Amino acid sequence: MADEEAPKEVKRDPDDILKDWFKARVVSSFKCKPEAADALVNNESSRVAVETFLNSETCQRLLVFSNPDLMAALNPPEKFRKKTLCFLKLTETELSPENVDRAVIYGDFGDVPLEHLSVLANEVFLPMLTNPANQVGWPEVITKEVVENLHKFIANVYVTIGQTKGKTLLPLPPAEAGMSSGSSDGGSVESSSPGKENDGERSNALVNPKVDSKTPKSDADQIHALESAVVTWTRQIKGVLKTDPETALKEGNHPGPLAELEFWTDKAANLNAIHEQLQGAHVLKVVKVLELTKSSYFPAFKRLCEDVGKARVEANDNVRFLKPLDPYFQKLSFGDEFPALTELFRPIMHSVLLVWKHSGHYNAPGRVVVLVREICNDLIAQSRAFVQAEEIFNVEPPEAVAKLQTTLRVCGAFKSQYFAYKSRTATETPKNPWRFQNAALFARLDAFLERCHDILDLTRTVLQFNKLERVEVGGTRGKTLTASVQQIFADFQAAAEKFHALEYDILDVEVKQFDDDFYEFRRTVKELERRLGSIIIQGFEDCATVAMAFKLFDSFEGLLEREIIMADLEKKEVELVRNFGADVAQVSKIFESQRDKPAIAKNAPPYAGAVRWVRGLAERITQPFEKIRGLNKLVIETDESCEITRQYEALLAQLQTYEAETVSKWTSETESTSDEKLKMHLLRPDERETKVPGILRVNFDPMLVKLLREVKYFLLLGVDVPEAAMKTYQRGETLRQQTGNLDLIVVTYNNILRTLLPVERPLVGKRLEEIDGMLQKAIHSLNWNSHKINDYIQEVMSAVKELNHILETVKGNVEKTRELLQEWSANVMFHRKEGKTYEVTEFAEEQKTLQESRDKAVAEAAAKIAKLLSASNKIIAVPRASHAWREYTEYVNEIVVDGFSDAILASVAYLTEQVDPTIVAANETAPLIEVSLELVAPEIRWSPEVGESGDAANPGTRDYFNSWIGGFTNVGALMKRLDIGEGTYALELEEDFRILDGVSQIQSVVLANEAECAAFKASFVQYEYLWREDLHQTLADFIAEHGEDGEDPPLEMFDAEIAKYKKVQEEIAQLRATCVVGWIKIDAKPIKQALATWVTKWVFLFTQYLNNKLSDSMRELYAFRAAGEKTLEKDPSAVADAPAEDDAAAETAGAGDEGDEGDADDKAADDGDEKTSAEGEDVTDAKKPAKKSAAQEKQETLYEVMGFMRDVRKRQEKTDAMFEPLTATVALLKTYGISVSEEVLRQLEEAPLAWSGMKKKVLNVREKLSLMQQLEARKIREASDAFGAKVEKFRETFLAIAPTTVKGAKITTDDVAPAYEILDHFHHGVEDKTFIYGSLSTIAAQAKALNEKQELFELHVSEYIQLKRSAEDLEFLKMLWDTASSVIYTFDSWNVTLWDKIDVEFLVDECKKLAKEIKQLHKGCRAYDLYKILEDQVKALLTSLPLVSELHHPSMRDRHWKQLMKATGKHFVMDDTFNLGDLLALELHTCVDAVSEIVERAQKELVIEKQLAKFDETWSALNLDFSPFPDSEVLNLVVDDLIAEALENDNLALQNLGGSKYVQGNPVFLERVTEWQSKLGTVDSVLGVWQDVAKKWSMLESVFVGSADIRVQLPEDSKRFDGINGDFQSLMKDAPDVLNCVEACNMDGRLERLETMLGLLEQCEKALQDYLETKRIAFPRFYFVAAADLLDILSKGTNPQLILRHLSKCFDNVHNLSFAMDEKGNPSKTAISMWSGEKENVAFANGGCICDGPVETWLGSVVDTMRAALFAEFKTSLPKYDEMPRQKWMFEQSAQNTITVSRMIFTQEINEAFDQLEEGNDGAIKDMWQKQVDQLAGLIEVVNGQLEKLDRKKVLTLCTIDVHARDVCQKLLDERVDEASAFQWQSQLRYGVHEKTGKLLINVCDADIDYMYEYIGSPGCLVITPLTDRCVITLTQAQRLVLGGAPAGPAGTGKTETTKDLAKSMALLCVVFNCGDNLDYKFMGKFFAGLAQCGAWACFDEFNR
Repeated sequence: MADEEAPKEVKRDPDDILKDWFKARVVSSFKCKPEAADALVNNESSRVAVETFLNSETCQRLLVFSNPDLMAALNPPEKFRKKTLCFLKLTETELSPENVDRAVIYGDFGDVPLEHLSVLANEVFLPMLTNPANQVGWPEVITKEVVENLHKFIANVYVTIGQTKGKTLLPLPPAEAGMSSGSSDGGSVESSSPGKENDGERSNALVNPKVDSKTPKSDADQIHALESAVVTWTRQIKGVLKTDPETALKEGNHPGPLAELEFWTDKAANLNAIHEQLQGAHVLKVVKVLELTKSSYFPAFKRLCEDVGKARVEANDNVRFLKPLDPYFQKLSFGDEFPALTELFRPIMHSVLLVWKHSGHYNAPGRVVVLVREICNDLIAQSRAFVQAEEIFNVEPPEAVAKLQTTLRVCGAFKSQYFAYKSRTATETPKNPWRFQNAALFARLDAFLERCHDILDLTRTVLQFNKLERVEVGGTRGKTLTASVQQIFADFQAAAEKFHALEYDILDVEVKQFDDDFYEFRRTVKELERRLGSIIIQGFEDCATVAMAFKLFDSFEGLLEREIIMADLEKKEVELVRNFGADVAQVSKIFESQRDKPAIAKNAPPYAGAVRWVRGLAERITQPFEKIRGLNKLVIETDESCEITRQYEALLAQLQTYEAETVSKWTSETESTSDEKLKMHLLRPDERETKVPGILRVNFDPMLVKLLREVKYFLLLGVDVPEAAMKTYQRGETLRQQTGNLDLIVVTYNNILRTLLPVERPLVGKRLEEIDGMLQKAIHSLNWNSHKINDYIQEVMSAVKELNHILETVKGNVEKTRELLQEWSANVMFHRKEGKTYEVTEFAEEQKTLQESRDKAVAEAAAKIAKLLSASNKIIAVPRASHAWREYTEYVNEIVVDGFSDAILASVAYLTEQVDPTIVAANETAPLIEVSLELVAPEIRWSPEVGESGDAANPGTRDYFNSWIGGFTNVGALMKRLDIGEGTYALELEEDFRILDGVSQIQSVVLANEAECAAFKASFVQYEYLWREDLHQTLADFIAEHGEDGEDPPLEMFDAEIAKYKKVQEEIAQLRATCVVGWIKIDAKPIKQALATWVTKWVFLFTQYLNNKLSDSMRELYAFRAAGEKTLEKDPSAVADAPAEDDAAAETAGAGDEGDEGDADDKAADDGDEKTSAEGEDVTDAKKPAKKSAAQEKQETLYEVMGFMRDVRKRQEKTDAMFEPLTATVALLKTYGISVSEEVLRQLEEAPLAWSGMKKKVLNVREKLSLMQQLEARKIREASDAFGAKVEKFRETFLAIAPTTVKGAKITTDDVAPAYEILDHFHHGVEDKTFIYGSLSTIAAQAKALNEKQELFELHVSEYIQLKRSAEDLEFLKMLWDTASSVIYTFDSWNVTLWDKIDVEFLVDECKKLAKEIKQLHKGCRAYDLYKILEDQVKALLTSLPLVSELHHPSMRDRHWKQLMKATGKHFVMDDTFNLGDLLALELHTCVDAVSEIVERAQKELVIEKQLAKFDETWSALNLDFSPFPDSEVLNLVVDDLIAEALENDNLALQNLGGSKYVQGNPVFLERVTEWQSKLGTVDSVLGVWQDVAKKWSMLESVFVGSADIRVQLPEDSKRFDGINGDFQSLMKDAPDVLNCVEACNMDGRLERLETMLGLLEQCEKALQDYLETKRIAFPRFYFVAAADLLDILSKGTNPQLILRHLSKCFDNVHNLSFAMDEKGNPSKTAISMWSGEKENVAFANGGCICDGPVETWLGSVVDTMRAALFAEFKTSLPKYDEMPRQKWMFEQSAQNTITVSRMIFTQEINEAFDQLEEGNDGAIKDMWQKQVDQLAGLIEVVNGQLEKLDRKKVLTLCTIDVHARDVCQKLLDERVDEASAFQWQSQLRYGVHEKTGKLLINVCDADIDYMYEYIGSPGCLVITPLTDRCVITLTQAQRLVLGGAPAGPAGTGKTETTKDLAKSMALLCVVFNCGDNLDYKFMGKFFAGLAQCGAWACFDEFNR
């Protein structure tokens, strides 16, 4: 049991043990925290490495290093860090906790492992192995071998270290051979350990060599060791001296010139290092020893040292002269732009020449030859990278040709430069010119160039022969010749394929196999050329006509230029031209002889035959002539050829004229027929249908049955097949059947298209595509002459019917689904009995039942809908998983969702009818439910709650309402979703915006209804004070507020209060017992009853109080009277006199202190008839029973009687006045029906008389006791005088002793206790020597008793002012000392707070609280010095604490604390014990300014340090971003907003820092600030210039690179831009290498490079602008087009289709053009109509506009054509105005002419009205007004009808114009204008026609303005107001006076639109420009240039900016 109860040992995971072992070694090695080791193991990459090492047997190495956090890796990093910990497994084994210590060794090393190994071997292994103590038992041979091998190892390590550094390090012999023991490492010549020397020790070792005691060596052994070292050195040095730059070339490598520079640099460094070592003391001593021993190695080594010196001088000299060539060689080797290499050749050769002239060693032929060969190697490498042999046959041949040509040009440029400088050496270095063999220099380059020429020839040949693939030869021998050509092409392909299959690099000149392969290829090609030339000659001879010959030549284009073929064809071209001349002459002769009677067929009609005849003649000569123009210039420029050309042109003109005249004559006779009728296809798109694309119509023209014989033969001789036209008349019945069937197909098909929904299309897509494919035959290929039309029609009919059946079924299912859904809407989910108002619970139960029945019906319908959808899927036969079916399901799903929504909304609508107050009132519907309003104090509550109750057990009306709405919306959960088959529609319906809107609306109604209910409820809330306020407390407050001096308020106040509650009682009685609020009926009877009860309580409260007061007053008065009667019956004078001794005793007892008698009087006054004895006796004696003397009894009786008389005197006035109010109270109570008891009424009636009797009796007693009163009063006055003197003396003692100040300048804790002791004694102490008058309490009690006696006997009551002042002073001092002690003890507790623990903010807050407490002391406390001292102490601390806070600032350094000591003049030590008290002891408040200045300096310096650090942090994290330009791979600079913001902020910060005195006074700060200012200034400049360059390059690149036209027009600038382009792309390619913003912008030369680019780009931009200016002058509207758009227009100007999108920028409202179609059905270049932005179309007149030629030319033609079209339409529309109704006429022409003609007619009619006025018709203007009204009525009728969007806009615009016309008429009537010259009419826009030109003219006042016919479309216009008329007058007069106009006014008032409307009224182009910062004088100049040239208006919006 004990074993079981023992805790089980927890078994740890072996992996955790191994990791702990690993982490312990890491912590030990790196001296880090265990947390760092844990982080290392937890890091993902490190964890994997550690686990691999621990768990894998094959992994034997693990490295741990900092980067900067600890990292673990299996492989060494690229660069070792400061320390690296290495773990090594001794064998491949799996580690476990048991074997890890044995299997793993570990150790660390620094960032230089080899040096570490060297030091380890020298300092550890060598001393250890050479220590005799460690060699005990070793044989001498073993010892010697171990030591020698160790020395060799150390030497090899050292040599290896040198090799890693590119140096030759000479290892020294071991110490036993002559070196000191201090460096017995066989180490370096330089030092015993890397980087250090120990010359002294080595010198001693050479003089006094030490020999190991155990293994002594002879001198011969030592010399041998030294000689061995020299042999090693000699081998190393000779190896360096033998190195030669030509070695690599001889070995067959191809190094570049950078290798030359690197070679000489390395060699110079190596020789310098060797020389330095040889001159070292160690080596010199070794050499000296060899010299002294006459070693045979000494002479040779000495000569070797001399050779080293010479070679060193040569190498250093070569490096110096070759260094300037480095940048050129860098660009040559690594440049990206191969064509740009030509710029390097001249500076390279020039530099080489300078080296040749001035170098002392590099002017040998061997050196320059090597250098030039290396340059050639780099040039060849760049060429091969540019061309890339593997791509030559993969890219297009033209691209390969271009690259090869560039390569040849660049390489040739280098050779040219070389030969140019070679010739210069003859004059510049005549003694040593370049006499190199070219073969030695350019052997490899020439071979490469020759190879490039061969490959170029190869690619050109391939390019030309590839054309044979598509060649077909015609003629009698065409097939034979074509076969021969194909054979030649196949042979060529076989020959070329050999090159494609070559496995070697064809650009590698070392591969000689290419020469053989290329020779064989050329031999094959020449043979093929001979064969091809023979074929072409045979084909030419076989050509019967010139056209055939040219067709033959075209087939072999390109190949005809080859020498062999060209030679064969030269004579044939001359013969060809002559044959063509003969053809022209023959055709001319035929035409002239037969033009009047052309030779036509007998059965051909005359016109068709003539046209066919003349076309044949023209075709015979035109096609050959086009080919002749492309022949050799020598052939076509002969005189014979020129004459033939002239004859051709003249004849062609005649033929064209003849054909035009013939066709024109025939056309005039057959206007209603067409020559294309018989080639019509069976079907065609129905152009009348614009809404549904693809609608078809049967393409059977009715005019075909009326075709005459002429039409038939025209078709025969035209394009269509003649037989088809002949059969048209023979197939009448057939055509009728075919058209009938096609009509049926088209109607069905069109119905499918019109009714087919987008979601249904994918379902029947394949069927529809099949039908479309069938119909396409009828549209594009089948015509009425096609065969098997009936079969085709039957096939299409079947397919269309099948598709129609499927769609009818599917649509029927959808319709059934809709019907089911409509049933849901019809059967709403809410019902009530008409006129019935329900209890809430009752109606809730009925609604629940109804909802369940409706839910059941919905679920059944949902099942039916699912079946219908399955039926649709079955007939369509598409997979349910297909995308199309899912889309269709989603469509049905949406219908279902809409059905649910409609059903829910229907129920919501019905519910709205039941709850909406407006609807309820309109329908006189009874309220739906009833609730009651109850008072459940202290709240008014609904039953049930109106709104949400928050209690599920007792829901409110809104809870019920929400449940009904929830029942509506929850129907979505009754049906599974159709789209996914899972889930319901509940969530979707919850998010349906219509439902949400409907529910929101009805809820708003319900909430509004609740608000009304709440308002009704609020009408009762006004009475809540009835039950909320406490009755008795309210009564008490009423009495306290309205009563005076503790008396009750006046009776009138009670009357008013009772009346108020009575009035409330009446109001409550008048409240409604029931109320209907919307759909809720409110029962208010419960609350009304409760309120009535409460108001009754309030009335009773006040009446009962008055009743009680009446009873209590009578009771108290009669009780006082009864007591008084008893007292007044006593007679003090009747008390018997006592014996003499008793009197004497009494006098003795009373003589102790006369003033003490006051206690007896006080007792008598307070207790009525009780008697007291004098208090002059001792307290102990007072307790003893004593027999009263007669005098005492007499005195007590006197005091008792005097006390009662005093009471009567006090209450006399009050009692006298009480009877009348009490009588009024009785009357008031009777008024409110309150009865008073009979007893009280009797007492009230008798009370005045009884009270008067009492007063008389008192007066009688007073007279009787007057003598005794006088005697007692005299005693009291004497006692008062004596007590007054005592008080004065007490005051003097108080002022002398009271603690009103302290001795020192500060209050300390030692002052507190004595002060409190004094204050306590003065308050309640006893008499002693110091306080001889006792305490203030005792004296105050005596004074009070004496004052009561004085009052009793009606004497003057003494105030004893000094006693009061002492009491006040005592109170003030107590308050002051309480505060002072609190402050002082608080300060003491603070002073011990250690410096690091001080919470200044807390101390300041507490100190302010203390200061506030002091200020809140009574003002009397401020009279004492103690207050001032305390206040000063607190103020001093308040002054010091902020300084403490400032001194706490982390910026405080030791220098600042020393400055503080100096400022305060006090010394302190800042140690761990330094506390607040120590600091406050410095009295910081006395040197505030000095302390603040010290702290401020410290803070400013810290801020400066942080700012500078922030600069480093900010800019180290800010990187530039690069993203490609759009549609380009070139990177663009993207400057983050953070950079711009940081640049702006930091520049400003640096500027502020630079001016700071703290920076100017600190050299370190000043240097760093200056450095940052320089850096950021450069960043600002570079980023600005860089962005400008990128922006300009991006804009110009597409122009100069993408536009061939621009390049042709601006060749020099294009070339300039190419250079910039290359430089910019190179810059942007390298830019991402350095992303840091500061580093990238401060790179050497970057700013200058960018500024150079910017200057060149600005030159290109200026040249481009000059070019654009020429285009703008040609077409001035280009001035209003942006430069980018203008460039796009100019680059695509030959293709009008691409310019259409820019038309709106050149015209007011021309957005598109329609073009006539050519013979192939493609748009031609003839525009036939224009389109506005509103899709209005206006046809061009006179055959349209030809959009061909320069774009600026044909755009000008478009302008002219546009104006001509509008003018032509105007002329045709004007006469129609009177020919048809205006409502019909306005749709016959464009909106512009509709408005214009209407305005012109209005002008004419007004002028005619004025004429009628002159003739006596006074109602002419009124008739015009009536006409305008009638026209407006007609327009309104049109607007209310069905109109297209465009027509509606036109009518609305016309309506606006007509409204203004009506207003003008109204104005003329109102102002009684009776002549046309009146200003009211002259100021309007009056349209008329110029008498001569017939064009429109606009008159405004005296301004005559031409109508400019700019097409404005139908954009609408603003309403024309009187202000608009004023603007029109002003602007038109300004135009007449050649001035400008500036409409002014608030924003949005229509200034711009009015100006535009005026321009549209004049059909004038108005260019609106929104002004901004870019509006300068240059822009304005260009703008005005455009306006001046094209006559347009400009509207500069926001010009005042």
